[in-house]
Amino acid sequence: MKTLLSGNVLWASELEVQQRTKTNDLSFHITGVKPFHCHSGEIFLDERALRIMGNDVLTFSFDEMRELYLGFDEIYTPSLSKNFGLFWQPLRLTFTNKGFIYLIIDYNLGFSKNKLWFNTISELLS
Repeated sequence: MKTLLSGNVLWASELEVQQRTKTNDLSFHITGVKPFHCHSGEIFLDERALRIMGNDVLTFSFDEMRELYLGFDEIYTPSLSKNFGLFWQPLRLTFTNKGFIYLIIDYNLGFSKNKLWFNTISELLS
C-alpha cells in the first residue's frame, strides 16, 4: 500500500487525557513544552488505514472509524496546550468499540499539520 502522508505524532487515548494530573495543566504554557500527550512516534497514512509506530505499533483501519473530528472538546481542552491552541487543534479519531485517540501531527513551535491530515482522511472516507 502506498503511503500518502507521514510525520511525527504525539498522541493520547481518551482515558489517558481524563486521568491526567490536572494540577499540571498550567505547565503546558511554559515555553518549549509540547501539548499534553502520553506517546510519541511516527504516523503513516495509506488509502485504508493509519499506522502509528513508536513504543507500540498500532493500526487503525478506516472500516473501524466512526468519527473524525478536528478541534478541542470537553476532554481535550485548549488549556492542555501552550497559547491555548491558538494555532492548532487536536485531531480526534473515534473507533468502533475502541474509544478514541487524540493526535497532534508534526507539532512545531505551536503549529501542527492536523488540518492537512483531517482534510486528507476526510477525502479518503468520502
